[in-house]
Amino acid sequence: MPRVFVDQEPQIGQRLTVDGEDGHHFARVLRARVGEPVAVAGSGRACLGRIVEIDRDAGAMVVLPEEELPGHEPALKLYLIQGLAKGDKIESIVQKGTELGMAGFVLLQTNRSVARVEPRRAEAKLARWRRVAREAAAQAQRDVIPKVELVYSISEAATWLQSLGVERVFLLDEEEDSYGLRTAVQTGLMAGGPLRAAVAVGPEGGWSDVERKAWAEIARAASVTLGPRILRTETAGIAAAAAILYEFHELGG
Repeated sequence: MPRVFVDQEPQIGQRLTVDGEDGHHFARVLRARVGEPVAVAGSGRACLGRIVEIDRDAGAMVVLPEEELPGHEPALKLYLIQGLAKGDKIESIVQKGTELGMAGFVLLQTNRSVARVEPRRAEAKLARWRRVAREAAAQAQRDVIPKVELVYSISEAATWLQSLGVERVFLLDEEEDSYGLRTAVQTGLMAGGPLRAAVAVGPEGGWSDVERKAWAEIARAASVTLGPRILRTETAGIAAAAAILYEFHELGG
């Protein structure tokens, strides 16, 4: 089922104008027609509707929501703090993480990040990463588009997470060899803990000692291990997220 996102919660019987990239794509690329069904999502709610008007010149359409669709969002709001990585790894991480069900991404320039994003180029990079999240959310039939932000310090990342109500941060650390992620999740989240959490993953070179200390002091992060095998930065966060969501029965478990 094709899916579009709007900036408001869709209401049954309330016509919604879809323009911008989605409107252009449906009206001028897909050549959608009046009467065709489409799912429209916004603010965590999705409805099945039909197209009632199309303006091909303007690249816009009007959708009339007709019935509410089952929710597709995990009960656990899980965020990923990802140390900036080389090449197109960030795009892949955002895409796969969105498909999996992550609520948002904080991309962090760390001491050992080979990739650097100058502040003057930040908006262009963010626009690209947010577009990837939007496309992946539509493909995965998500009800919301995950947030994507870029920060330059652990304190900024901690402030962003605090603003979202995240109280538990799991720091994936190659130097930790005894405290496993599953144990941390079962004791820190499933035992009546918060339903908002985050996983922090370092870049290719891992975390520095200064950063480990900062995570512990600023964000009260718990260092955890994923086992004896060393995972690539683009693999670790996705693997950890999948394990956590599985424990919460969000992957059919």
